[in-house]
Amino acid sequence: FLEEGFDVMHAYEMKYPTNIFLKKGFVVCAGHQFIRSTPASISYLRDEVLGDCFKANNCDDQVRYNIALHKLRIKWNNNPLGKDRIKISSNFEENEGLLVEELNGTATLGDNVKLKIKIWDRDFCWRLSNDLPEKCPSIENNWVAMPTKIDEHISDKRLNKVWKKIETFKVWDHLCRDRDAR
Repeated sequence: FLEEGFDVMHAYEMKYPTNIFLKKGFVVCAGHQFIRSTPASISYLRDEVLGDCFKANNCDDQVRYNIALHKLRIKWNNNPLGKDRIKISSNFEENEGLLVEELNGTATLGDNVKLKIKIWDRDFCWRLSNDLPEKCPSIENNWVAMPTKIDEHISDKRLNKVWKKIETFKVWDHLCRDRDAR
């Protein structure tokens, strides 16, 4: 994806921060992203994302990225809220209505600097809660996976955080990779 020339690439988040999700229809994940070192991305991080968060003592990265992203006047390739946008239909409230398809766009920052932004589609950068194996990502297109909230599949509930994460990936591999789950 380097050759695509984007300054910033994000994964979709679930629905946090909720207030921004409800207002804008989608949020991005601060933990799964790619930022190319360009004047545009440096300006974006310094002026838009970080801004005055240290003075305000409010530097939750997830909140800051989403405030910054939605504050920009981005010209998207598709309207994120358009009726034609594909959204997840799920029995799990956390997944219901999440955008699926990639978005890309451009925003003009100070000094007429153009920031090229991409949000990966959910199959490339998969993040859903529960819904396994019905909603496993494709083997052909998936590069990043963040399995969450599948505790019912983990037999040993006494594991510490690190071992629980390792077990989560084992469960995910079993449900989505070891058999034809799609």
